[in-house]
Amino acid sequence: MPFGILAARAESAYSALACISIVLFGFQMWISNVQTLPSDFFSNSTVGSVAGMGGTAAGISSLIFNLCTASLVAHFGYGVVLTIAGLLAPLGVITLFLLIGNIHRLNNLDARLVSTTP
Repeated sequence: MPFGILAARAESAYSALACISIVLFGFQMWISNVQTLPSDFFSNSTVGSVAGMGGTAAGISSLIFNLCTASLVAHFGYGVVLTIAGLLAPLGVITLFLLIGNIHRLNNLDARLVSTTP
């Protein structure tokens, strides 16, 4: 997704579109995986609430970013906006890995215990 940074400095519309296409592909892969994380980390009874809070946070942050975009473009140009957007995905991945801790495979007994725990 950091290809958006390159789109800001593209020499032609075709190369900018190519970079933006890669960004959108990466975003779709990212969001498809991130939306399944509540079911990996929380019990069945709380998955919907956690997913709803995540969706609410995403909506509010998108609203704030969109409101700030006009001011940023007016003062600095599109390069700054595309650079910020390109850096948010790697920062999100780093934050995710810092929050989830050690990732390891569960053996069959562990998997049965996790799935039956209320």
